[in-house]
Amino acid sequence: MKRLSWKELRDICLLAGFSESRTRGDHLVMSRPGVARPVVIKMDSDLGEDIIQSNKRTMGLTTAQFEQLLAEVRGRKKGKKTSSGESEEKKK
Repeated sequence: MKRLSWKELRDICLLAGFSESRTRGDHLVMSRPGVARPVVIKMDSDLGEDIIQSNKRTMGLTTAQFEQLLAEVRGRKKGKKTSSGESEEKKK
């Protein structure tokens, strides 16, 4: 699994139904009803694979589900596609 930024992991959590609970120091805590433990994200530009794997397990996501959400998050960063197939950035 490739490294991600804390913002990408936060966006994956949001897509998976988690919400931001609180921030403590340089850690963002996200929770969702029905999940026993919160997801704790260190606000760092480059998160290690061990942190990503641990949070993926806490969220209850399979690798395929996680990668699908990651692709969606990274697709948003590049510019959303419109119904005509053009990106919104190109239309401007």
